[in-house]
Amino acid sequence: MKLPFSAVTFSIVFCVAYAAIYWFNQPLFLYYPMTGAFTWGSAALKDSGPGMAWYGLMANALIASFVLALAVPDRVSGRIFRNYLWVFPVGTMLICAYLLRNFFLQG
Repeated sequence: MKLPFSAVTFSIVFCVAYAAIYWFNQPLFLYYPMTGAFTWGSAALKDSGPGMAWYGLMANALIASFVLALAVPDRVSGRIFRNYLWVFPVGTMLICAYLLRNFFLQG
C-alpha cells in the first residue's frame, strides 16, 4: 500500500511551521550537550550548560509537516504552489534573520 505523501505540502508546511515555532520559541525538546540530557519543551536545566533548541525546533516542524503531507494530496498543493516553492524557504530565512538581528547589529 502506498501512502499519499505530498512533497510539495511537506516543503511548504515545514518552512511555515519552522518559522512559527522559532518565532514563538516552542521547541519540542532541549538538548544539553555538556551532560547529554534532554528536557521536554523549553524548560531549562540548572548546571547543565546552555541548551540547544535547534533539534527540538526541527523535530516539531518535522512532525507538523509530515502529518499534513500525508493528509493533503499532492494534486491540491502542487497545482497551486509548484511554481512558487522558492518563496517559502526564502521567507523562512528572512524571518530567522529578523529574529537574530540583535546578534548581527550589536555595536
